[in-house]
Amino acid sequence: MRVPVTRRGFTLIELMIVTGIILILAGIATENYLAASIRARVARVKSDHRTLMLGIESYRVDHNRTPRMAHQRYNDPALDIINGVTVSGVMSSVLSTPVAYVTSAHLLDPFMAKQEGAPLDERLYTYQVIPQYVTWNPESTFWPAAANFYGDWRLGGVGPDQVFDHKFANSAQLPYDPTNGIISLGNIWTSQRGGDSNAMPPVPQLLGVH
Repeated sequence: MRVPVTRRGFTLIELMIVTGIILILAGIATENYLAASIRARVARVKSDHRTLMLGIESYRVDHNRTPRMAHQRYNDPALDIINGVTVSGVMSSVLSTPVAYVTSAHLLDPFMAKQEGAPLDERLYTYQVIPQYVTWNPESTFWPAAANFYGDWRLGGVGPDQVFDHKFANSAQLPYDPTNGIISLGNIWTSQRGGDSNAMPPVPQLLGVH
């Protein structure tokens, strides 16, 4: 005589526990993936900045001047219009033509590359020739202090928060610091004087209005 086999299914509580564990593991995996993706893009920004920095300094050696930025205030179609768009505050074509100090002077910020609705100059790295801003803004206390802190030029990327100007301390110059959280406020800066300038500027004027 065969003994009937009792088949026992999962209880509702057991199913809920298993589902909860799966959701927790999925959440951890997603968070780790996002963090790794952000770290990779930060590394890409710094690598791009190093490439541009080498091109800028090579240009300075050859021409005894800082390569100019593209800016609509110059009104020079040859250097201030990229792909038919007048841009401001980004690298001009002088870094890649006629002499190719870099392969491309117009690199997309990886944190903005997919923001196709944004203006072109917001999707490219910021490049500022600081003495030019000193000349354009003679009443400003920011730009002379910026020249002392950064040197003749600085490059900027928006960082993981994808915001250039954070409003609360005027802080286009607020540096990104991953110790404040992988997605924290601030921009990724590289400059002539400071190299990788991702330290909070000690000069009060650099946290004021410009």
